[in-house]
Amino acid sequence: MAKNTHIAAAVALLLLALCSFIQAAPYQELEPRKGHVPVYIRHGNEPLSEIHPGLAEAFKEGQSKALVAESLVTEIPEAETSRPASGEAPSTTLAPSNERSTTESDIASFKTIKATEPAME
Repeated sequence: MAKNTHIAAAVALLLLALCSFIQAAPYQELEPRKGHVPVYIRHGNEPLSEIHPGLAEAFKEGQSKALVAESLVTEIPEAETSRPASGEAPSTTLAPSNERSTTESDIASFKTIKATEPAME
């Protein structure tokens, strides 16, 4: 019985010693490498300057400027509605727009990274 207690105490001591070595790795700022693209996660209206100061400068966002949903949507052209004769459904046409789509990136363009395969002989 005493032998089992000593074994249990030794295992508990070993686990306690291992737990002191196991820690989460600290936040690291990695050096830029070819092919490495850093990823930043933005929650809600969090200013870019709080995530990384270089992001606010790159995306031309001032420290006091918060992300506003209204500023992200371009205006939708007003529908031109003609009065139908009684009994007909109204016809709605959209005015042609020369504006670019909101899905186009005005901020940055990225070059495609192509993988090169070694020549097989």
